[in-house]
Amino acid sequence: MSERGVFAVDRGIWDHPSFADEPLTEREAWIWLIGEASFKARTRRIGPMAIELRRGQVAASLRFMAEKWQWNDSRVRRFLDRLKAVAMIDTATDAGITVITICNYDKYQRVALPRDAAIDAANDAATTQQRRKEESTESTEGSSELRSAPPVASAPVYTDSRHELWGEGVPILISLGIADRQARSMIGSWLKSTKDDAQAVLGAIQRARDHRAHNPIPWITNALRGKHERNGTFFPNSSADQSGSAAVIAGVAAAAERRARQRSTAGRNGAASGDDHAAEGSDPEFFGARRG
Repeated sequence: MSERGVFAVDRGIWDHPSFADEPLTEREAWIWLIGEASFKARTRRIGPMAIELRRGQVAASLRFMAEKWQWNDSRVRRFLDRLKAVAMIDTATDAGITVITICNYDKYQRVALPRDAAIDAANDAATTQQRRKEESTESTEGSSELRSAPPVASAPVYTDSRHELWGEGVPILISLGIADRQARSMIGSWLKSTKDDAQAVLGAIQRARDHRAHNPIPWITNALRGKHERNGTFFPNSSADQSGSAAVIAGVAAAAERRARQRSTAGRNGAASGDDHAAEGSDPEFFGARRG
């Protein structure tokens, strides 16, 4: 503002009992802004808003400044507009809160003390350190809510197809109603039956989820044994295409799924589904699988 230097003003001047409680002059309002500006970058909380302030910035509503200065809102607005027009401040308003940036703030903080003021300077240093400590505490409290926010979850990174199978397949099976231990056991069995084709196993698990299979274990087993898919249900190939343990597993899985469909149909019609053992006895494929 001038080349005559600057001087320090105690922030307590506004509450000093020696001065009358009266409206501020424009010069006093300007000094108030400089005194209220943040000494360093910090977070200030105003109501529900947490506002990040840089060194030399003030955050306040027009109403708050009007109460402090004992002005009306329109006078505060006109005064700030004049300061902004002559590049003494810059302003930005969001949700009713005005963030004021004091231009040349650093110049106003270069206060040189005379040599014979060394003792006073030592006393003032203790006061300044206390003020900085309070400002640091306020900054810490203001930003505690931001620090406590949960971190944004990142997508998992898989090292290979087996890693992806265990990472993605187990949660899918659990969502389909299979216990964690059983889900892991079945994945191990499917890997063994497919000669460690992890991609094929994961693909079958994902298709079971997409089809919302009521009995996912036989459904996935059928998919991995080369069954034909029709309308979301797998049916066995001819017996000539099956042999040994593969035929046994496939036959049991198909019979189990068929019994589940029979029970579901009977439940919807209000009729008894019959005894499960009777269903097994009437199922030629089930017995055929046993004999195999």
